[in-house]
Amino acid sequence: MEQVLYGIDYIEYYFYWIYYKFIGYPLIIRICSIAVMFCIIAYLFLLLHIIYGIFNRKKEKRRYQKAYDKYYEDMLSISLDSSTISDEEIADRLKYDTKKRPKPNELRIITQLLTEIKTAHENEINEVNYHSIQTVFPITRFLEHELQFGAKRAKIQALKIIQSINGYASEAVLVRFLYHRKIELRNSARYTYMWLSQGNPFRFFDEDISMKLRQWDMMELHAILEHRRKVGYNTPSFIKWVNTSAEENVKIFFINEIRLYNETESAPTLAKQINARSVEIRSEAIKTLGKLKYKEVEPKLIEMYNVQPEEVKRQIITAIADLKTDKALGFLYNAYDDADNWGTKRVILKALYDYSAMGRKTFEQLERKADSHTAILFAHTKHPLINQLI
Repeated sequence: MEQVLYGIDYIEYYFYWIYYKFIGYPLIIRICSIAVMFCIIAYLFLLLHIIYGIFNRKKEKRRYQKAYDKYYEDMLSISLDSSTISDEEIADRLKYDTKKRPKPNELRIITQLLTEIKTAHENEINEVNYHSIQTVFPITRFLEHELQFGAKRAKIQALKIIQSINGYASEAVLVRFLYHRKIELRNSARYTYMWLSQGNPFRFFDEDISMKLRQWDMMELHAILEHRRKVGYNTPSFIKWVNTSAEENVKIFFINEIRLYNETESAPTLAKQINARSVEIRSEAIKTLGKLKYKEVEPKLIEMYNVQPEEVKRQIITAIADLKTDKALGFLYNAYDDADNWGTKRVILKALYDYSAMGRKTFEQLERKADSHTAILFAHTKHPLINQLI
């Protein structure tokens, strides 16, 4: 008489049937079967993840388009309006109920719209109205909430939004991330702190002489300095970090900033860097001293010229051309005669050509003596288009 199985017994029967069937296969078949099953399961999970991602992106696009159609044109009009508009009037024009509790997803899209307006019309925006929009939509409260309770990615995104929309967050909220163990979050918090703070925003370079900067960090830091200058904050003196930093690329970055911000008062101290062991630091220091018109350094540059590598020699020639003391014609003449590198010769000829009336005469004197091989250097120097590329 056959036994009839019900419920769990039915499932248990087939489980053991499959199990003993599987055990009976050779080892290699069992291993391959397990591998195939694992791949099928992983594929199904990946497929579900992709489908969910596509669905989620479409949903986000619909939300964005809805907010764009509802708010963007009015937000743009308010931001570009030269007259100051009250918060109440802005709320009326945007048809936004300030009493309702805003949804985080909606505020996230609003920050995106504000970023787009700032990027496209940065020099035309009425900052008062632009910040009033951020008040009507409680953007500051939203960003501070993200910083306090959001995931790591949301925190970093909130910090970047503060800079992109020239927003605000309390220093009390930021300070907990300034020494965070996660380097990406720590750096983002520090850059936002530098963007906002009016106290001692660059103190991190004083506290950590081994602080490193990637190329992207340098670009971001320069943008922060430009923002601070634009809003009227004092530009720090960079020379102290040139002297104290243990990182070569950080020294070079701040030497470049000294040149870009024309910090002439830093020139005497910067002149010590022309003796640096690093060729790159030496080159940048010489280049900057020339742009700062620090004429006192010229005798030292002439003295050290002959023992320098070609890269530094070219920077010395360029710096002397920038200084235009009219005391270096003999040096430039001899440097051209002694040079055996065509790149260096071209830099010397350009320096002579632009140096002064006497420099131009010296250039012509050398041109008359030139042979067929070097004549092309003079032609290139005199040609205005090629001359600009040297």
